[in-house]
Amino acid sequence: MTLKSVNYTRRYVFALSLIALLSALAYYNLKHLISSQSNDGKIINLSSKQGLLSQQIALYAIYYKTENLKTTIISMEEAHELLMSFPMSNELKKIYFSAPYNLDKSIRDYLYHAKRFEENRDGRSLTYILQNSQRLLQELDLATSLYINTTEDSIVNLQNVELFIFLFTLLTLIFEALFIFRPATKRIIETTNEALRQKDYSNTIIESNTNAIITLNNQLKIQTYNKMANKLFGYSKEEVLNQPFFDTLISKDCLQDEFLHYKKLLTIKHKEEPREIEAKNKKGEYFPIRISIGASGEDEETLIIISIQDISKERLKDKIMIQQAKFAALGEMIAIIAHQWRQPLAQLNFNCMYIRNKISDPELIEEASKNEELIQFMSETITNFENFYKHTESDNFIIEESINQALKILDSSFKDNSITIQKKIMPHLKIYGNQNSLAQVILSIVQNSVDIMKTSQITHPLISIETKKVENTVFIIISDNAGGIKASVIDDIFKPFLSNKLKPSTGIGLYMTKLIIENQFHGSITASNYENGAQFSIQLTQ
Repeated sequence: MTLKSVNYTRRYVFALSLIALLSALAYYNLKHLISSQSNDGKIINLSSKQGLLSQQIALYAIYYKTENLKTTIISMEEAHELLMSFPMSNELKKIYFSAPYNLDKSIRDYLYHAKRFEENRDGRSLTYILQNSQRLLQELDLATSLYINTTEDSIVNLQNVELFIFLFTLLTLIFEALFIFRPATKRIIETTNEALRQKDYSNTIIESNTNAIITLNNQLKIQTYNKMANKLFGYSKEEVLNQPFFDTLISKDCLQDEFLHYKKLLTIKHKEEPREIEAKNKKGEYFPIRISIGASGEDEETLIIISIQDISKERLKDKIMIQQAKFAALGEMIAIIAHQWRQPLAQLNFNCMYIRNKISDPELIEEASKNEELIQFMSETITNFENFYKHTESDNFIIEESINQALKILDSSFKDNSITIQKKIMPHLKIYGNQNSLAQVILSIVQNSVDIMKTSQITHPLISIETKKVENTVFIIISDNAGGIKASVIDDIFKPFLSNKLKPSTGIGLYMTKLIIENQFHGSITASNYENGAQFSIQLTQ
């Protein structure tokens, strides 16, 4: 073997050994990246889960679901303790242990009041939970975003290491090509370029992102459109590529003018701050989103990166919490009014009786008697409202009492609008559950009919309520002659934020009715058009 051959072999062995070492380093770095992403994913999941658990605690506290509340408290406490056991960045430590957030203390105080309410029904603890649940959710969202930022920084560092290994490997390959495999240089270059074109790691990240990711070119036309965007908007990638982003997915009216021009968009400050606007899917339905805008590249090659998150459930949760808070506040106000009015009404009634006994004029006696009846009516009305908003535990109750409870609340509306109430109710028919909750369901459905009848020219407005029993199943059927439900929306009336009323409405009345029937009574509710009106059928199991 010649000296030249020995040198050639040494070079060859050295190059292969170096490539093997670099390959091992690349494998170790990739394995570390996957492991780090898995652990970081668990931490982010725990952090975001705490926000959901904090809102569930508030919801279960409002409905006095003690078993669910206890389980949720334990889950949130375990998740928090586990999060505290993981290493934290300095920014996270400031969030959890320093002013102004002191998130660790806020969570422990929140759990303390939740436990106190679960054990003692402490009203102050309930008030604390309701007042702090939204603030705590925002602080938990901030912590989650910091966890995400920390994860992204870690990924960037590992990617830089991967890039360094790749570049060093490339130099080694060039050395081999120049000094060992020069005849094969052209083939190696072609193979390497082909491999680089097929290797699209960044695209994998985009496709697996839980947010809709869309990129725009300098004409604001769509260049990238991931799977989540497909799911969110309903358009396929082929339908939207090279189409203008604005007007196709988002109306121009939703954003300021500077966001609609490429050069202005690149220079605008704080464009990456999340904004909540309305988007439109392929079916033409509008829904709320949170949108963040960034940029990548230089000059005319800069891409606009759009990150979109559907916040429909978040909006719904806020609406339900507000609605429940209103019910609670209304119940407290009714109790205060009842307390303030009972004594004066009793005194007025006594005065009328006293005057009636002192006078002899028949007309005055008759007027005094009428006043006594009016005072008695006012007292009964206060009692009806007080009972309606009073919290009661689940028990076996007579359905007819719950129906009458709701109808008494609307009695004045029936008289003012000349609405006839037709009842065909089985006496002594019982069901297990919360009597006031079922009364609220009846009230919501009947009130919808009354609202429509107020704005419609109906000769003889009629609302019919009927109960039936088939084996162990109870049916409550509520019908009217108000013209029925439009065919275009009849399949969606139990969805949140849908309202056909002319007056302002939250659009969650029938949605909450459906939740009560399904969650509290484990039943079902359907709507259909029947003869010349609408019919709601509630199915409950005894």
